[in-house]
Amino acid sequence: MTMEWGCVLLKGGSGSRMGNQDKSKLLWQGETFGSRIQRELKALGKPCFVSEAEGEAEGMGSWPSIPDRISQLSLFTSAGPMGGIWSCLRECCGERESLNGLFFVPCDMPFFRREMALYLAKACKEEDAVVWRTRDGRLHPVCAFYSKRAIPVLEERLKAGHFRMGEFLDRLNVRILDTRTVHIPDSWFSNVNSPKAYENLKVRETPPVLAVSGRKNTGKTALAEAIVKELSRRGLKTAVIKHDGHDFIPDVPGTDSYRMKAAGACGTAVYSDRRFSVIKEEKKEVHDFFSFFPEADLILLEGQKYSAYPKLETLRSAISVQPVCRPETVLAYVTDWADEKKGNIWNINRQDASAGPEAPPVLGFKDMDFILELVIGFMDRPAQKNKKER
Repeated sequence: MTMEWGCVLLKGGSGSRMGNQDKSKLLWQGETFGSRIQRELKALGKPCFVSEAEGEAEGMGSWPSIPDRISQLSLFTSAGPMGGIWSCLRECCGERESLNGLFFVPCDMPFFRREMALYLAKACKEEDAVVWRTRDGRLHPVCAFYSKRAIPVLEERLKAGHFRMGEFLDRLNVRILDTRTVHIPDSWFSNVNSPKAYENLKVRETPPVLAVSGRKNTGKTALAEAIVKELSRRGLKTAVIKHDGHDFIPDVPGTDSYRMKAAGACGTAVYSDRRFSVIKEEKKEVHDFFSFFPEADLILLEGQKYSAYPKLETLRSAISVQPVCRPETVLAYVTDWADEKKGNIWNINRQDASAGPEAPPVLGFKDMDFILELVIGFMDRPAQKNKKER
């Protein structure tokens, strides 16, 4: 039997650390936090609600607003997120309601993706709650899934005036889902709840750039394709930029755009309702294309073996076991002999003779779990830096 569940955007907090601003109205890349999260939740095709402080309900579009009714249980007028969670569960999952649980996400999480809700809802069997744990060991009880079975415990804690989420979880049957296990970025869980954190969003305006490099016929395209496929399955958007050292024919002979170019047009553009293609003869460097993909979570370059970009270097024993990339730019070597588990993991013929415990790991093309964790760890670096600064 399929479990019926819904989604809640929590926006009932006072936003005191943000100067009492409504964090759902903060802007990122021309869109409010609230509308970004709403777009992701709406795509799930589930009933969606907004949790707001009692007496301050504004609603968000057509989504029903559920006020925090903590005053009905306690002398306190606010219980933090626990009050909103209880109010929504009671309203949507009570005895006369059809929903069995709700996924909650706070309005200060602008990088939220729908997959964060799907993984939790699918993982819930007979548990009272399913909660994310990021790679730093931190639990995220406000970006979590709660079953209606959690209502009695919530009421008991609220009546007693105990509003700590961690203590609440200790009294539930909780399943913990690790971001490391399913390979999603920890940066998706970034809370922008202070002016400093909001300012630090600027470092995320340009997507991280990673190259897949190596000699010809060593498996660069196959590795890049596998990475894109696995990231896409998890809701990550990857843009791929490839350099063609032999130039290329941009238009197929016989097409209208080819005929226009042959007639002397300085450039051509072809578009439909879904895509477009622009051809213009002009010298460009690889970084000139980064701004074409502002929506990307990662820009993946194929080639660029002599560049300073961080990279995965591919090696095949039939081609060469000698790396060509600068060692300090290599995050890992991906080889066919590691797939066959031949030799020591550090057994790679490096020119600098410095291979040792600090050297990049040698992975196989089939070691996709390790490769994904390495790539996602690289993507999370700006968020980790900002966390230390806060």
